[in-house]
Amino acid sequence: MNLRTLTKRIFLLDAHYPRSIIASIILCTIFFLWKIPDLEIDPGLRSIVPADHKIVLNMELAEDLFSGNEIVIIAVESEDLLSEPTLTKFSFLHDSLENMPAISRVASIYNQRYIVPDDGGFEIQKLLEKIPSDSIGIANLIETIYTSEVIGNLISVDMNIMCFVAQITASTDFDEIEFREKLYSIVKNFEGPEKIHLASPVISSAESIDSVKRDMRTFTPLALGLMILLLILSFRSWTGTFLPLFVVSFSILWTFGLMAWLDISVPIIGGLIPIMLIAIANNYGIHIISHYYEFSKIDQNLSRTEILKRTMNRLGMPIFLAGITTVISFMSLMTHELSKVREIGLLVSFGIAVSFLLSLFLIPAILILVPRPTYLGKENSLQLVNKFLVNWGKFFVRNRTPFLAILFVGMFLFSFGIRDITIDTVPDHFFPKDSKIRKASRVINQTFGGATQLNILIEGDIYDPLSLQHIDKLMDHIEEKNKAVSSTYSIADVIKKMHYSFNNGNIDSLKIPSSRELIEQYMFLYSIAGEDNDFDLILNDTDDPSFTQSFVRIKKVSTVDLMALVDDTEDYIHSNYYDGIPIKPMLAGPAALLGAVSHLVIRGQIISLAIAAVIIFIIMSIVFRSFIGGILASLPMSLAVLLIFGLLGNFGIPLNMTTSLLTCVLVGVGVDYSVHFLWHLREHIREGNELEQAITNTLKVSGKGILFNGISVIVGFSVLMYSVFMPLKAFSVLIMASIGFCLIGGLAILPAMVSLIDPAFIRK
Repeated sequence: MNLRTLTKRIFLLDAHYPRSIIASIILCTIFFLWKIPDLEIDPGLRSIVPADHKIVLNMELAEDLFSGNEIVIIAVESEDLLSEPTLTKFSFLHDSLENMPAISRVASIYNQRYIVPDDGGFEIQKLLEKIPSDSIGIANLIETIYTSEVIGNLISVDMNIMCFVAQITASTDFDEIEFREKLYSIVKNFEGPEKIHLASPVISSAESIDSVKRDMRTFTPLALGLMILLLILSFRSWTGTFLPLFVVSFSILWTFGLMAWLDISVPIIGGLIPIMLIAIANNYGIHIISHYYEFSKIDQNLSRTEILKRTMNRLGMPIFLAGITTVISFMSLMTHELSKVREIGLLVSFGIAVSFLLSLFLIPAILILVPRPTYLGKENSLQLVNKFLVNWGKFFVRNRTPFLAILFVGMFLFSFGIRDITIDTVPDHFFPKDSKIRKASRVINQTFGGATQLNILIEGDIYDPLSLQHIDKLMDHIEEKNKAVSSTYSIADVIKKMHYSFNNGNIDSLKIPSSRELIEQYMFLYSIAGEDNDFDLILNDTDDPSFTQSFVRIKKVSTVDLMALVDDTEDYIHSNYYDGIPIKPMLAGPAALLGAVSHLVIRGQIISLAIAAVIIFIIMSIVFRSFIGGILASLPMSLAVLLIFGLLGNFGIPLNMTTSLLTCVLVGVGVDYSVHFLWHLREHIREGNELEQAITNTLKVSGKGILFNGISVIVGFSVLMYSVFMPLKAFSVLIMASIGFCLIGGLAILPAMVSLIDPAFIRK
């Protein structure tokens, strides 16, 4: 059974059983609608990365052995920071933070202990034994601060800012939204003349999720409203307005219902799903209605059934091709290594497939039942659109050589910007520079060396001097090699400090002792003078540890720096810590996760784009039975992809998880315009038209559908320009520019190219 036969059978179903089809679709919609209230927003960055990725596995191991992988820093800024009232006030903040269930411990000047030399050994002293009540006490506190090595870690150089470093208990199944809300409610109680800044990847992720929620609530109805307005202006009828809208609405409901039934949470970038469906899912319905109206005007005496029959005969194949290519484009995301991007690919593919099927069944079924629009035989503004499209096509056909020469030279020059493409997956950078979260990050990065850390989980005989030397060597390499690193902390630092103090502060003793027995003795002495939980973050067992955790604080949080740090550290580990070395270092923590995400974004972008482009080229070549036909059908889309990458590089727009979806949207949607133009052009030539007249007729009959489709996609995505979530804003601008280019491709580039080369396949 060929496609034309299938189209005829679908039409027969529509013609004979319209009410049954409509009722069935309504019942399916109720089925999917039933579960939508159970949908949840995915709270974590970790779920984006595959569960079997080594970084995720390392983080899970670290959480089993220690408190967690992530920290949050609360910085308090005051010109009178070390006064009795201020210190007293924020001592209660310290206590409140420690009482949060999600926080295992808090480091601040209130509980900080440090090692000092003592006769025959060392002593553990508390930084702040009691809050000073006079100038002498404050002066003594300042002196102690200078000797305790907390400047730049817990208090600023000018002593106007102090921070609380809170260790989050765990990140597995961690509700970042709930954590942020509880933290904000605590901090709010201490707001006053002092400035309070909060920074953490956890906080940034929670803000991202909130932004997505707000955008879904705000922009989805706005996009629908703009779509209604556009359809009213385009078709000037209730059926032309609401039938595509029904398709879009049902597609969204079915897609989110499927998510709920499959227990798939909405990812951070899930806010794009309804916007993409609003922008894309109405394409097939617009073409059907546009041709239905066109055939209605040609012969006023035709019945609705006959008009619809002609419409479906003319559109069956191009709509099928447009639908299958769009679905394939999004299905290519299933090859992506980021799990949430794969889910986006699956869900949008499903939504597009639903819209395609509903356009073939629901719209014709309703058109069979409702009266023809009464205005169709009258002069109206749509005739101006026809005239514009015809004159437009004639202009580019007549000036094809200079137009194409300027186009290809311009695209070649513009493509040089590809060399300057950057990548940015840092959550802080998803917000405007003047946002509260960016300001807080700047203060904390500049003052305390950052709120993002790289965790290094190390397995081995930790108290072995050789193991400690290797740990110390690794930390030294990281700090010396990477400018983005502000500080490192490991069990080796603690042992070196003990050895130094035990030897009365002899600088030559600031090293790892050569005796295991001495190391164990130091730890025993510390256990007597210190607190039970002092080593919870860095040792899994103080008596006989088999794992330790080291920390790298990062002051310059950019994706490039994070990737360089992670890559350099991994390379150093692979080069130096195998084949008989007593320790096994493993990367974990938020910095390692962000580095992994960045690599996966790049690889996923390349692979999914290549797969989609190759498959679509093959399909087009088969459909038109011509290699040249495949090239021409893919040309506008290919140039638009080149345009996107040029825009990314030339205008400094970073590639991230959201913008990495651009090319799939573009490939899927952009090729539709080429399919409709080339297919209908061939139909007109088969009817006996000369090439130029066939181009004119194609633009006159099919051009409106192509134009309305392109404009609807642009309008649908335009609402995202007003998002405060920077990736969505960038996505909006880029997709509008590229779809606009594809529109020009279908209405100008292809007519010019076809008239220039007169390919043989259009005459077959």
